[in-house]
Amino acid sequence: MGYFSNINAELLEKIPVTAESVLEIGCAGGRFGAAFLARHPGAVYVGVELSAPVAAEAARRLPTVLVGDIEEEATVKAAAAAAPPGGYAVLVLGDVLEHLRDPWRTLASLRGLLRPDGLCAACIPNVAHWSVALALLQGRWNYEESGLLDRTHLRFFTLESIAGLFKKAGFAALEVAPRILWPEKTAPALQGLKAAAVGLGLDPETVQRNAAAYQWLVRGCNAAPPPPLSVAALGLREQGGVTRARVDAPLSALSTRPGVRVAYGHASLELPADMRPGVYIFHRYFLHEAGMQRRLEELIAAGWVVISEIDDDPHHWPQYVDSDFYAFRAVHAVTCSTPLLADMLRPCNPNIFVLPNAASRLEPCTQATPKDGARCRIFFGAFNRQEDWAAMAPTLYPALRALGEAVELVMVNDQDLYADLPAGIPKTFHPRLRHHDYMRVLASCDLALLPLNETAFNKFKSDLKFVECCAAGVVPVCSPLVYASRPEHREIGVFVPPEGDWGKAVRNLCRNPDDLAARKKRGLDYVARQRMFHHQTAAREALYRRLLQARPQLEAQRRARLAAWRAAQKEHEEGGNAGVDKGNI
Repeated sequence: MGYFSNINAELLEKIPVTAESVLEIGCAGGRFGAAFLARHPGAVYVGVELSAPVAAEAARRLPTVLVGDIEEEATVKAAAAAAPPGGYAVLVLGDVLEHLRDPWRTLASLRGLLRPDGLCAACIPNVAHWSVALALLQGRWNYEESGLLDRTHLRFFTLESIAGLFKKAGFAALEVAPRILWPEKTAPALQGLKAAAVGLGLDPETVQRNAAAYQWLVRGCNAAPPPPLSVAALGLREQGGVTRARVDAPLSALSTRPGVRVAYGHASLELPADMRPGVYIFHRYFLHEAGMQRRLEELIAAGWVVISEIDDDPHHWPQYVDSDFYAFRAVHAVTCSTPLLADMLRPCNPNIFVLPNAASRLEPCTQATPKDGARCRIFFGAFNRQEDWAAMAPTLYPALRALGEAVELVMVNDQDLYADLPAGIPKTFHPRLRHHDYMRVLASCDLALLPLNETAFNKFKSDLKFVECCAAGVVPVCSPLVYASRPEHREIGVFVPPEGDWGKAVRNLCRNPDDLAARKKRGLDYVARQRMFHHQTAAREALYRRLLQARPQLEAQRRARLAAWRAAQKEHEEGGNAGVDKGNI
């Protein structure tokens, strides 16, 4: 069953996270579909599988699985009957077309099941790959158990014949991208083929393009895609998942949309040479140094709309304050995570937009309560929360000791806090984790501690940790500050007021598995309904496109804003009273 359990991650990225309905032909054991449904739990997902035993496995993971040969009319009719009104948003063909007797007729038939704006995402082996060409030069064409010359393949495609296939099926537009395997072997092989191409009078670059791809990732669109949109983002070096939450995750989701091209990096970013100007985002950059200010102006001169992105109170960093918040004044627009933060920053730049934090997916977690079947696992994994922990500890420690082996405290990152835990508390420590591992550890727990003291800095935080807990099937035990701002949260979390008894809250949850299970379910449902990136990705794209359309006006505003600010600065330096109070925007 190994063949049927693989997930083509690159093909998964070709399915828009916003897709409300998907038809997958050759769904195998359902793992690919399950990976998509983790990103969009409410989507209609129909899988078709030829093998009945494999389809039975898929049915454990997917809501609807049909057994049949997609080249048979009855199977196509069954897929049509399972479609939502208007048709499917996406058709997925991973490792399928090369197995069909008549892929041309079948693809045209399946296109008829798509919505007028639907698309087909496919992964198709490339018979022009350098390994096949090299074998042919050696006089070999050997069918194998798997790979490009899999003995079950009935049809073979090049980039040119793929384009012809989708055109004949009636698709209006085609996006293609190479899937390149074994780059260390590919580079020298391509150099040899390019040299041979020169001798044969062929274009070396075309030969390289055709021979590099092991498979072609294809997206055929029923309708013409929207105009191309480029989005680039530069974040700080990753720490505590912040850059991932505000840069990597939202832009990864955005990149699944047709017509959108994304590039992002941490601490450095080299834009592809052929990337057209679009929206460029600086996440948490102060822009106070001359070099960064030159880079900002170069981007604007090249035609980019530039955004500053922030998700914490900027007063926390002297570089923002000392530069009089230049990072927000000198850009076209600002994005942030909360309305409170937007209100603070609006005097610096009126073009400010709130993009709430969200979850990329629902994490795999057991339905048992407690999850390990025996004891409640209590998670604490925040960064720089020593003072918040200190306020919680006096009531928490006695409860943990009293619960004894019925609980386990799971702590991430803060070695000092872990070392200071009193004896007699079952505990496990993890050093700083990558976000994927962080969420895996979180999802193994039952409840999480989210203390926030009532400080000026804390009140501007977002509810990201609460959302992550809910997405992992974990019940937050938390402070009212920030986390109680939404009515739904009060039905999910257990809130401990300032000077309240954290130990009592933990003890009550651990001793009441029914309450714990009910809150866990409400949290998962809440995120699935409201707080995932698929909910906001279309709106994010629309925002970026609006900003690009308004670029001339935004640039005029920016220049006028900077001119007025510089005049006020000069007057202040000369003894006037027009300067800005840097301690309070």
